[in-house]
Amino acid sequence: MPGALTALWAWLFVCLGLSIAILGPAIPELRTQFSVSLGAAGALFSVHSAGYFVGVLVAGPFADRRGRRGVTTVGAVLLALGMALAALAPNMAWFLGAMVPAGLGFAAVDVGLNAAIGDAVVDPRRRAAAMNLLHGAFPLGTLAAPAGLALAWSVGMDWRAVFVCISAITTAAAVTAMAQRGRWPERVGQQQTAGGERAGNIDSTAGSSVAAGAAPVSSARPARTNSMLVVLREARLVRLAVLIGLYVGVELGIAGWIATYLIEEFQTGEGAGALSTSVYWGGFLVGRPVLAWITHRFGPGRTLPWMMAAGLVTGLAGVLAPSALTATAAFLGTGLAVCGVFPTVMALALQDRRGDAGVVTALITAAASIGGLVLPWLVGAVADSAGIRIAMTTAVAPLLVMLPLAWASRHDGAAGESAVPAGAAGVSIHST
Repeated sequence: MPGALTALWAWLFVCLGLSIAILGPAIPELRTQFSVSLGAAGALFSVHSAGYFVGVLVAGPFADRRGRRGVTTVGAVLLALGMALAALAPNMAWFLGAMVPAGLGFAAVDVGLNAAIGDAVVDPRRRAAAMNLLHGAFPLGTLAAPAGLALAWSVGMDWRAVFVCISAITTAAAVTAMAQRGRWPERVGQQQTAGGERAGNIDSTAGSSVAAGAAPVSSARPARTNSMLVVLREARLVRLAVLIGLYVGVELGIAGWIATYLIEEFQTGEGAGALSTSVYWGGFLVGRPVLAWITHRFGPGRTLPWMMAAGLVTGLAGVLAPSALTATAAFLGTGLAVCGVFPTVMALALQDRRGDAGVVTALITAAASIGGLVLPWLVGAVADSAGIRIAMTTAVAPLLVMLPLAWASRHDGAAGESAVPAGAAGVSIHST
């Protein structure tokens, strides 16, 4: 993949991280300014996820028909708009309304980028590694946003300034995507030229060109119809979708409420609570490059059960922690353990998908949106009725279900590994 294109994708992943990680640490100040309960504040995750759910259903087929670049650019514009509107919110209802374009935009960027990576790397192990490496830019944003909020508070500014900064950074990425002249991976269905020959291929690992008309290096299945109903008939994809939905619920349930957990359970300050969120996301920043190597070495399917087991142990340790420091350390471990779940599952879902990668990506991300819609809201509701410590148990509990699902997926990817020679990861590209 061209370096400029890879850098743009990483930048957009950073924008996604910034926009989602700022929400949880902002809850204490939102509650103070708008006089709302924990449950009402938690509704922001549900509204954002509802926008995300609608967005992926539209973005997936659109990406397959019209291209990855267009849907990604539109998504970045919507995401920037949502962050800007949130910064202007005079009340909680306005803020919740701003989460709709933010969720729609997040979805479009997420679908466009993941489908593009799936197009660009054919070999399952290399795809899982590429997913983990590029998704590794996401925690750069999730690390920076809470730290930026803590810094803003320390100099007398409030959460609105940070939302404005995130909007500006995302706007710059959208403008760059519009002006970018690099070549994006080609959708299957547009790979045939008028004479029936394939356009020039690029080996994404070596960057070497293959002559036009050369046979593809993968044994990818033929292009499918762009239908969600067809995709839903595949039991393996449904299992992976359920797994990713539960995972995103855990990820956002912890990220969204860890600051409130430390503030209310251990009486830490708001700045310390925000920094604990950065520490949690720091586990993702460190863990994803490591898991890129592990999934490439041992295979994506084999690594998933170990992620779930380690996440369950460390998550329970965070819930049972006797102090803010030990809770933060335990949830750092959870971040390290589960950080590779999303990119690894996405890589498995996109195995051998060529003509319908956008729809498959939409299925996985739609399931993710349902997890993000339900679990963070549920944590807030449980916190109102039973206390924040029990609520955090609710955030960790889905790992008990994820472990057997991951075990059932341990052989996924094995068939695709034998179909593509080691070191071959061909990708057809075109200028957009």
